[in-house]
Amino acid sequence: FAERAYRRPLHPADHALLMATFEKSRLGGTTFRQSIQETLLVALTSPQFLMITEASATPAAEPLDDYELASKLSYFLWNGPPDDQLLQHAAQGSLRPHLDSELQRMLADARFSRFTREFVDQWLALDKFRVLEPDRSRFPALTRHAREQLQREPSETFQFAVRQNRSVRDLLAADFIVANEVVASYYDLTQAPESGFEFVAVPHQRPELGGFFGQAALMAGLSDGRESNPVKRGTWVARRIVAEPPDDPPPNVPALREDNHDLSLRERLERHRNQAGCVQCHLKIDPWGVALEEFDAGGRFKTQPVDASSLLPDGATVQGLADLKRHLTEDRVDQVAFSVLKHLMIYANGRSLSYSETDSLRQAVGSLAANDYRLQDLLRYVVHSDVFLMK
Repeated sequence: FAERAYRRPLHPADHALLMATFEKSRLGGTTFRQSIQETLLVALTSPQFLMITEASATPAAEPLDDYELASKLSYFLWNGPPDDQLLQHAAQGSLRPHLDSELQRMLADARFSRFTREFVDQWLALDKFRVLEPDRSRFPALTRHAREQLQREPSETFQFAVRQNRSVRDLLAADFIVANEVVASYYDLTQAPESGFEFVAVPHQRPELGGFFGQAALMAGLSDGRESNPVKRGTWVARRIVAEPPDDPPPNVPALREDNHDLSLRERLERHRNQAGCVQCHLKIDPWGVALEEFDAGGRFKTQPVDASSLLPDGATVQGLADLKRHLTEDRVDQVAFSVLKHLMIYANGRSLSYSETDSLRQAVGSLAANDYRLQDLLRYVVHSDVFLMK
C-alpha cells in the first residue's frame, strides 16, 4: 500500500517508520485492525503521499529520477498517480526512451480528460463564467443547465484538437465546433447532433463559430452579465491568447463606468483612458476587446451590426471578428503557438517560468512551425524539455 501511495519503492527509513508505528500501536494494546488503521494514517498524512517530492543531492539542477518522472508525467496528463505501466518503466529505467510512446498512450486514455478540464479551466479563466450572474431578462436561454454544458465546450474542444493532432490555428478558427445537443441548441445550429450529452465535432457553416472566440462560456464570462466588456475581453486576449500581458493596473483606478448610456462604447473607453495612469495599459488591451464587440454578454453573435473595427497593439487594423481570426491564425500564429506552449509549460511544472526559460521557449516555437504548430508536437516539446525533466 505504501509503495502505491508514495508512487515508488519504499526507502528503508519509510519502512522502518511504518513498522515502528504498527508495533507501537500493538504494544499499546490496540487490535490488529486499529494498528493497521494507524499505520495507514501515517502513510496518508506523510509528505511523500501529499506532495510530489523531488529529492536533490545538491543545489544544482539534477535530472529527475525515473519514479519522479513517472509521477510528474502522470500528474501532468492525468491529474492522478502513475499506473502500473509507468511504474514498470520507472523500475526498469526505460521511461525516458519510451516518453513518446507513453505520451501517445496517455493521450488516448480516458484519464486525459482530467488534464483538459483543469488546464483549459486555468488557462482560459473559465472561473469567470462560473461566477457570472447573467441578466435573465436579456438572456433567457442562458439557463443553469445550458451554462453547465457551455462551460464544458472549451475543454472538450481542446481535447478533440489534441487527440486529432490539430494545429493551434483550429483553436481560434475552425469549420467545426465540438458540441452536444444542448450547446448546439444554444447556438441555433441547423445541423444539430443527435448525441445527447456527448460532445462531438459538428460542422457549423457560420463565420462567428469555430474556435474559442465563438464560445459562449468565454465571451459571456468576459462580460458583466448585461453588456459586453471590451476591457475584460482585451485583457484576456492579451494574457491568454497572445501572451503579451499588460502591466498590472495602478491602485485605486475606477472600473469602466456603465451608467453613461448616453455615450458610445468608444467614448466611454476614451473617457476611462484619459484618467491618470490608465492610457498606456489600455492601449495594449482595449483594441483586442473592441474587435470582439460583435458578441453580446450572453456569448452569442449580436443580431445588430456594431462597429468592431480596431487598431491592434501590434499595429494591424482589423474590421471585427473575422479579420481578427484571420490576423491571429495567419499573421500572428507564431505568437498564438508561443502562448499555448507557455501556458502548457507553466501548468506542467506548477510554477511560473524564468526570463531565460521564457526566452528559450520563444526561440523554440520556430522549430514547431514546419509541422504547422500541431498540438501533440507542443506537448511532446514540453515533456522532452529540460524544464520538465530537471529538478
